[in-house]
Amino acid sequence: MEGHAERFWDELSKTYQAAGSPPLKKLVALGGRLQPPLRSSDATISDWLSGKTVPSKGSSKFFLFVVVRMEKCAAQRPVKGGGGSWRARDRAWWEQLLDRARAERTPAPEGGGPAGPVQLPTPDDLFVGRDEPLRALMDWLEPGAVQSRRPSGSGRGGQGPQDGSEAALRTTASAAALEVTGMGGVGKTTLVVEAARQAVARGWYSGGVLFADLRGHSPIDDAVPDEVLDAFLRTLRPRREPPPVLTEKVRCWGELLDELAAQQRPLLIVLDNVREAGRFTELLPPLPHRALLTSRHTHLNTIRHRVVLAPFPPAEAELFVRLRLRGPNHGLVPAPDHVAMSADDEQVRRIAELCGQLPLALRIVAAVVRSEPDRSLRERVDELARNLLDGMEDDDTDVEGRPLTVRACFSFCYGHLTAARARAFRLLAAAPGQDVSTASAAVLLDVPMDAARLALRGLAGMHLVERSGRGSHELPEAERDHWSMHDLIRLYGEERGRTHAGEDGREDAVGRLLLHYRDGARSAAGIPVITNEDEGVLVALAHRRAVVWLEAERVNVVEAAVSSPASEWRVDLALALDEFFSDRRYYSEWARLAASAVDACRQGHGDRHKEFRALGALASALTGLGRIDEALTALDDADDVAVLLGDRAQALVAQERGVVLANAGRPEEALGSYEAAAALFQAVGDPGGLARTRRLMGDTWSRYGRSEDAEAAYLAAVHFYRMDNDVREEARALGCLGTAQSALGHHQEAIESLEISTEYASRANDVRSHIAGLCQLGLALHRAGQPQASLKHLRAAEQRARMFIYHEDQLGGVLVCLGLVLKERGRFRTALAVFIEAVDVLREVGDAQRLAAAEQALRQLRRILERRRRRRRLSR
Repeated sequence: MEGHAERFWDELSKTYQAAGSPPLKKLVALGGRLQPPLRSSDATISDWLSGKTVPSKGSSKFFLFVVVRMEKCAAQRPVKGGGGSWRARDRAWWEQLLDRARAERTPAPEGGGPAGPVQLPTPDDLFVGRDEPLRALMDWLEPGAVQSRRPSGSGRGGQGPQDGSEAALRTTASAAALEVTGMGGVGKTTLVVEAARQAVARGWYSGGVLFADLRGHSPIDDAVPDEVLDAFLRTLRPRREPPPVLTEKVRCWGELLDELAAQQRPLLIVLDNVREAGRFTELLPPLPHRALLTSRHTHLNTIRHRVVLAPFPPAEAELFVRLRLRGPNHGLVPAPDHVAMSADDEQVRRIAELCGQLPLALRIVAAVVRSEPDRSLRERVDELARNLLDGMEDDDTDVEGRPLTVRACFSFCYGHLTAARARAFRLLAAAPGQDVSTASAAVLLDVPMDAARLALRGLAGMHLVERSGRGSHELPEAERDHWSMHDLIRLYGEERGRTHAGEDGREDAVGRLLLHYRDGARSAAGIPVITNEDEGVLVALAHRRAVVWLEAERVNVVEAAVSSPASEWRVDLALALDEFFSDRRYYSEWARLAASAVDACRQGHGDRHKEFRALGALASALTGLGRIDEALTALDDADDVAVLLGDRAQALVAQERGVVLANAGRPEEALGSYEAAAALFQAVGDPGGLARTRRLMGDTWSRYGRSEDAEAAYLAAVHFYRMDNDVREEARALGCLGTAQSALGHHQEAIESLEISTEYASRANDVRSHIAGLCQLGLALHRAGQPQASLKHLRAAEQRARMFIYHEDQLGGVLVCLGLVLKERGRFRTALAVFIEAVDVLREVGDAQRLAAAEQALRQLRRILERRRRRRRLSR
């Protein structure tokens, strides 16, 4: 009787749906509950559910465990339509159906011939994760799949042939080849072998599977085409001796491939460790055969299709380590109970992080840990952290006889670099920060831009660096393209760099890069000075570009500053960037830079005044991070310095302590600190300090709904700023005053205050206050019932926020205000578009309070528009 497989797939699909269609990853995870744990993948389960394959004998235990769990889950769920409860089938029922389906679907070689040979290395019993790249390989390997498209998850350059017809594809060998590329130790061979094994299990390659290690990254000589063809021909035609001449071997190879194709028996060829694919083009078969290659190089001109493999995601890396440490039958020393139990989540996470999620490193470290069962896992991980590359060595060799060390793995790649690329590799490893742009690399290497780009692309082709686009489209390509190194590759590069430091000019190179970052940051930190209307736009755009650059490079700038020797420029940079970090809420980078500035001052690279300012900046950054106790401790240190500097410094400490306490939700204590600061400023005759104190008191009153008290405080602040002739700060205080007056319903007074605020801000070249004033003026006009004037000022604020400064947090606030006014004026569709952008901007900058308001307004607008659509449909 036929139809068992169809019934199997039908019943499985029904059970899956009745169980609530659980996520495939959840089903995969069930295998970890078995003893020993059993592995599978999303792709495998997806193939079972979609009717592509029937579980193999090796997967029976896992499948039966999963399907019985789904049956139990389905029985506990209500059946749709109220047709009674789900009737669960037991394990024996599913086992019988599976056996019949498997017997029906067991592949027989097409053409009636015997099955071809299968030559594959012993698969790794711990194949973990890799769902996306494995799915990409299986989609590409499936017979009959359209090969003109690039596999999902593949890298750049995998274009198909121009003529997508099967006839055209058969004549193009590269159309039937796919390479898996990636850095050394990333698991390319393991992935390819697993894909080939699954393809064999599905009966896709009845002609056989041939495997050859081309030794492209081994200490012994590379394999040659002659040698590989001999092995392949002897395997497929064991009774015939291969011809002695290479051209004759190639001819025989082609004839054999044609015979297999005519018999509808496709062949799969796996070429491992390919260094120069162009030398082996004679081995690449045409369709319907396939060839899988692994390489640390990217062969854009030879191979059309590729999958670029990266290290494990963190979760997969931790699972791999956990199974390696606990699994009883994985070819490793059995782990005593105390080692298995000590494999706690924290130590497993540390191993994964220290190894950079690199499979080879994880495998070595797990083996070393298991070889010393008497030592605690924490002790071994601490030792690894102290001696990273040295701790990733094992006396064993891999299946291809190569040393099982991370350092040796990288050395093979490094040994094939040209002298110029080797120098670039060593200097890039010395660059501070998470990556470098092409422009920064040119400065570091002291070469023209084109030469730097050529060196970087060469290193990327060998997967020693990875390219990523980062930064605004407003930046030129050389400043958008960034290049990063895996942590372990960087560590190896630093080792090599120290050996060649003199000839590379390493110290001078890093110094050039630090100056490049310093000068760029200083350009962005300054306030643009606009002396006349004609040059205003040009000056603003130049400043905007500098700020855009700093946005993209800020992590590298901070790393450069804190990693350089303590110096006064580090202190000056930290103080210059205060406003940049504060306005954009980059509190982590700000705190790190400010702390390093404090340390530099204490080492003699800044006077007491600079140390005092750096401590104040550190307190502000820590407050932004919510680390209130640490912020207060920093202010205590600042107070110790202030005693040496005088009453005004002590007043500033009291003022900043009020800010910290207000942010901590302690308003009474905050107001007490402000009063103490005001008394000190009054005593020393400092109207500017007194004005800021009153403005901060107004902010505190406003936050707690005391608008009348806030108005009085802001009026005092305006008065004192006017006494101090500080137009810029007076503009800010007037903006706050106008906002408080508007909240009290004093619309005319609010409008007057805000109009003066925007005028003063423009006069003082304070773009940020000007934008804020225009926005608040628009809201005040709206509340006063002047809609046209309101929208005019809000649109002006939006325009300036986009044009004059790269300031997404301020733009987000302006968009929220504009959207609310449009919504209240009944312009729902326009408001919807504004709020959609506002949500994107505020989510990017992490402004949770405004984001919540924008998302709520967006939901309301969508409900309003949906009700309108329904009414229109009904009216028709």
